[in-house]
This record gives sequence, C-alpha cells and structure tokens, in this order.
Amino acid sequence: MKGVVELLKAIGIWLLISVLSFGVGLIALAIWAALVFLGAEERAAKAQATLDSTLMTGEQVLARAIQHRVFALFARRRVIAITSSRILTVQRGLLGGFKMADMQWKDLKDVRLEQNILDNLCGSNLAFDSLLLGHPGIAVDGVPTQAASAMYAKAQYEEQAWEEKRRVRGLEETRAASGGVSIGAMGGVGGGAPTDRMVEEIKRAKELLDSGAVSDAEFQEMKAKILGRA
Repeated sequence: MKGVVELLKAIGIWLLISVLSFGVGLIALAIWAALVFLGAEERAAKAQATLDSTLMTGEQVLARAIQHRVFALFARRRVIAITSSRILTVQRGLLGGFKMADMQWKDLKDVRLEQNILDNLCGSNLAFDSLLLGHPGIAVDGVPTQAASAMYAKAQYEEQAWEEKRRVRGLEETRAASGGVSIGAMGGVGGGAPTDRMVEEIKRAKELLDSGAVSDAEFQEMKAKILGRA
C-alpha cells in the first residue's frame, strides 16, 4: 500500500502545481521527469559501485537490490545488500556523496517483510531491528520482491543462529566461571588468583568477539586454551 500512496502523492502534488500555475507547472513536470528517468540505469550502476566500495576485505555479497522508483520520486534510490557479515544500505546524494547504514548479523534482533500491492511496481518492504541501544535499525521500502524474499530468508536464518549462539555461549560462560572456582579451590592455590585471571581472560576474549575482532570459532578456541591451562 505504501507504494500506491507515494505514487498518488506525487501525482497530486504535480496536479496541484499545474492547476495553481495555470498549466505552466507542466514544464517543470517535464524537466523533473527527464531528471528522474533519463540516465537512470547509469545512476543505478554508480550506486551499485558505491556499495561495492564500502565492502570490507573478504566480505561477500549474498544478495543485492535497488529500490523501486516509486519510493524515490524526489530522491536517489537506495541500494540494499546482505553480505556474509552484515546488512548494508547505500544512498547517493543528489549533488554527490553518499549515506551508508549497516548492521552486523550478530546485532540483528528481528526482521520483517511486507509485500505491497502492485507487486511489480512497488515490491516489498524490509525492516531490520537492532539489539543495540540507540541503533535505529534499517528499513527499506520498495525492494524487488524476489530479492526481498531472499534477504528475509537469510536474515531469519542468521537471527535464529545468533540467538542459539548467544544461548549456548551464556551457558558455557556460566559453566566456565563455576568450573574455574572449583579448579582453584581443588588445586590449593591461595587467594584464587589463577581463577580470577582465567575469568578476566575469558571476559576479554568475549569483548573481542562482541566487537567483531574475532569470529565465534576463534573465541571458542581462545576460551578452550584458557581453560586448558588450568
């Protein structure tokens, strides 16, 4: 429904301008249409290239799409992509430059998909909510439906996978902390200093994981080595 509303809004604005200007507004309409539609493919290619330029080393794009024109009648269309590590959107400015927004998979809280009427013209709307406080999330309306469905399916998989990882990690950290105290007590080490050091090292390793500096597999390996020293 959003796409139809945007289209009707644009038509209403131009009809009003034309009526109030006694038809002179039609000239402005023609100029606007030329600016919007002529060279659209070249601008779309530049937007795709801009997105590619923001990728990190080793990051792979799994799916990408450019917003339907009906949702960007007075602005540049947004490009959205899902990669091996995050959701990413890029929008070029009218006079140059670009605006980028992204969200790592580990920070994804929820994903929503809404298919618009007039599917071929309006596509679907995607929204990604973040676990991080203060993060506004990412929402893009008018994504071509086939690409939107693929992105939704991938996001659902990542959301569930990271939720399970967080649950397992919480259990393992609780066990590690409890086990560390027992080991220190059984080993007869005074003051529990070795146990404290183990807990601190595990905490630091987790901070690296949360910041994205190490992968989940690397975190598990680091933790195993810390516990193995006991």
